[in-house]
Amino acid sequence: MRKTVAYALDFILDTLDYSPDEPSVPAGEADLRLQPSADPMMKDQFCVVLWNDEKHSFDDLIKLLIDTTSRSREEANDTAVRIDEQGRDIIDMHASAARLLETARTFSQIDLGVTVRRAYDTFREQISVVIIEWILDLTRSRLDTDTHIMREVIANQLLAPRKPSTLNPNPETQKVLSEVESPVRLDYMFLYHTRLWKRPRLNLKEVYASILSLSHEHKLAVGKRPVFASLKGAAAKNGGLSFTFCQRLPPNYRLLPPRGSRGRNLN
Repeated sequence: MRKTVAYALDFILDTLDYSPDEPSVPAGEADLRLQPSADPMMKDQFCVVLWNDEKHSFDDLIKLLIDTTSRSREEANDTAVRIDEQGRDIIDMHASAARLLETARTFSQIDLGVTVRRAYDTFREQISVVIIEWILDLTRSRLDTDTHIMREVIANQLLAPRKPSTLNPNPETQKVLSEVESPVRLDYMFLYHTRLWKRPRLNLKEVYASILSLSHEHKLAVGKRPVFASLKGAAAKNGGLSFTFCQRLPPNYRLLPPRGSRGRNLN
């Protein structure tokens, strides 16, 4: 089970290595094809993904979906519900980059979050969501009468390093983690949290809470991670802990070791 959980976590991180920090539309077909991708074949099959926001009403979104994607009212309503509940949804997939970019620009013009990426990467993200739900289910399971063992397995693997063969972080992530001695999977998960959307974020919060509730030692192990300590400090300056797992990193963000760590490995 330890190996299975490790492989599952590394799949999530390998996927998020290529995910964008912010929803945006490429300037043109060339920029779209130059986006970082895990697709070994680099196939010209793309997805338009529409993200949830708090600015537009259901009626506005449904009307735009009907006008732009030729959905029926019922189909558009179902899509709007999924976007609201999950945080995003795939609204189109096609090999024509020009067609998808035109669709994406229609939504972005009214300030809706939208991305256009290769289908391979989008589907990997969708699989990652399922894996996160599976990990959450494990935290609620028991082995015979032991209700802690699965959470302990997950905690141990989160606090272990990624497999060397899977390391492929983007330059910004590499820059931040270069200041951490022996980074672990949890450090990457914290940094990549804002690349996720509503439902997987909430599920991961519950996973983290279940680990913190295991023991005082687990609270210390998580709290002393340099990335968590720095994000917690940023949260205090930006309206509370919700900043840590909801907003983007603050401008001029710099990783600082927690007080008393002296740069040692705190795992």
